[in-house]
Amino acid sequence: MIRVLFLTRQKAGGMSTFASSLVPGLEAKGIEVVIDTADDWIPEKTGWQVDRRVSRAVRDAGKGFDFVLAWGYRAAWACSEAFYVKKPWGYVAYDTPKTTHDQLIGRLAAARTGICSSRATKRVLDDADGVNLEVIVPGVQVPAGLPSKEVAREQLGLDADSRVIVGMGRLVNDSAIDVFDDLLEMVKAEVPRSVGLYQMVGGTRKMNHSRVVDSGIDPWVLIQAADLVLCPDRRAGFKMAAAMGMALAKPVMCRELPSLRELGVADVSMEFFSDDGDAYYQILDLLSAPVYLESLGLAARARADDYLSLDRSVDNFARMIRDCVGRR
Repeated sequence: MIRVLFLTRQKAGGMSTFASSLVPGLEAKGIEVVIDTADDWIPEKTGWQVDRRVSRAVRDAGKGFDFVLAWGYRAAWACSEAFYVKKPWGYVAYDTPKTTHDQLIGRLAAARTGICSSRATKRVLDDADGVNLEVIVPGVQVPAGLPSKEVAREQLGLDADSRVIVGMGRLVNDSAIDVFDDLLEMVKAEVPRSVGLYQMVGGTRKMNHSRVVDSGIDPWVLIQAADLVLCPDRRAGFKMAAAMGMALAKPVMCRELPSLRELGVADVSMEFFSDDGDAYYQILDLLSAPVYLESLGLAARARADDYLSLDRSVDNFARMIRDCVGRR
């Protein structure tokens, strides 16, 4: 059996959710996976002294594993410093990079593979002379035993006739939590029974017009309760909340980012907006058109069944791992 270490700095969020979802399928294919959440010993900052200390810890963590897969650019930087080309390792570019500085690209080049979550992310790294890149789209699978929309709302303390808009994201500027809250302020003025629910990852922040959902609540239950999933992110390579919403036949509305445009077809299986002011009017139009809202959700589920298959993701990751381990 091949032993693989998933090295990540995220305890929760879309990247963590996807990494965890791969484990059972990979183990069924003879690949044992151990997830090491290294947020407490791989700091965000880099530097000579930091890298020396982290490199020793990464080498120790990687002992006994045939392959190390770094989830995110900071974990990839740490693996490059620790292993360079002496040990098989790869990385997952789940988001588009904040920078394509030569130092980062040079370190990523030491990996046997770079897995990009979207073609848009691969284009950014390609243009920066990244190497050994391929696209594996993250997959989702609706968990068994998920409660109905009505029961999910009861669990969240919501009225059956509320108009529920759901969002999720890390507590960073790129998630545009401020935009979500501002839009809910305007929507609530026109749709009195509208409710905004936002689940923050990696911290808490006061919201003036939306309810902050406890991070311990199952995100599938949260999205199941939604009438609309809103993703105003300013930067993303993939959006797990959007993918989960699509799999549950929920209408999804995203900012028009190149990576997110790959998830659905505009006005068919997903709504997109480019301007925050226009987003307000689009939300009002959607909430006032229940037939279109339902058709958008059904088309989203069909798209998810085809494009966001977890089984396909598992197959591709298994192939990638075997190729990297077998390469000399």
